Amino acid sequence: MGTRQKILLADTTLRDGEQTPGVAFSPNQKALIAKRLAQCGLREIEAGTPSIGKVEMEAFDKILSLGLSARVMAWGRMTEEDLKAVKLSGATTVNLSIPLSDIQISTKLQTTRSSVLEKIKKYVSKAKDMGLEVAVGGEDASRADEHFLMDAIEVSQQSGAFRFRYADTVGILDPIQTYKIISKLKKITPLLLEFHGHDDFGMATANSIAAWHAGVDSLSLTACGLGERAGNGSLEEVAFFLSLRENVDSGIDLKALFSLCFLVARFSGRKIPRWKSILGKDIFLHESGIHVDGILKNPRNYEPFNPTIIGRKHRFILGKHSGRKSVLWTYEKLGILLSEEQAKRILDQIRDFAINNKRTPSKEQLIGFVDTPKAFPSASPIEKSC
Repeated sequence: MGTRQKILLADTTLRDGEQTPGVAFSPNQKALIAKRLAQCGLREIEAGTPSIGKVEMEAFDKILSLGLSARVMAWGRMTEEDLKAVKLSGATTVNLSIPLSDIQISTKLQTTRSSVLEKIKKYVSKAKDMGLEVAVGGEDASRADEHFLMDAIEVSQQSGAFRFRYADTVGILDPIQTYKIISKLKKITPLLLEFHGHDDFGMATANSIAAWHAGVDSLSLTACGLGERAGNGSLEEVAFFLSLRENVDSGIDLKALFSLCFLVARFSGRKIPRWKSILGKDIFLHESGIHVDGILKNPRNYEPFNPTIIGRKHRFILGKHSGRKSVLWTYEKLGILLSEEQAKRILDQIRDFAINNKRTPSKEQLIGFVDTPKAFPSASPIEKSC
């Protein structure tokens, strides 16, 4: 796989991310997220669906009034109603979406392939006549017939679209499949290509990276991986990986993006798991004795990037998998110098405690182990029931 040095990361947190069941941003929240996204260096923000109505129109008004450096896009279907709403929203760029898989064409649209091609031609041309810049969204493109998909891209180009979005709507691709299809599409069209992945099989971030390797021009992503069902490709995962592992210039301020994700999590009411990549509280927390020993010798032994990039530092805890060196180091930080024999004895107590309580001992309990060599605190009734 070849590599390139630039990529447009396009955010759809305010549109597809908000389609997460139960998530609904207020206009003020949308405006603040959009402002922060632009401050992070995002150059394109898909801000929502104007046809939803009054509240969405208010959000567009607030976002557009900010005069952001990022391009603010609206999303709509290829219908008269949606196109009219987009125009009224004040947005000057639109992503017009239409299903391309046979299952969605026949059961969702209840029409034919030829009718879909006619719709693309009609609504892209009409949007252009209305003064809008148009990107075409190929919904469920990953399940579309390949020859029909290419026809749809060709019609999109001929009708005046500037970009085509290849959407893995139900998240069925793997990275190898993604690389192959994007590589093929790049060879047959001069249109800019965008990849939009869903995480139903946990592949959205990996597929996004594969699409980048294949030469895709932009990636459609959401903060915290928000989105319908299992979510979308994660903006922070892709941005951090491309910047730190591939040395790609995406123009993103990683520390600012890290901070923004917590704002999005708060506004969406979704807690970030402690183990969540990039964002999780515990991603630089080490218990294993082998790992702690390696970290103490050189942090690069067990850390993929420097935690100071996101304002954090590595931390150690003592538990079942800890080693004697971890005990000696931890107690030294507590101002207690242990002998080798004491460290070995206390390590046995720590392991017993972790097994019985399903957690690491507190600072006070660690100090207590020094004074009470044969005892360890029992679990509370609540802890025992977990």
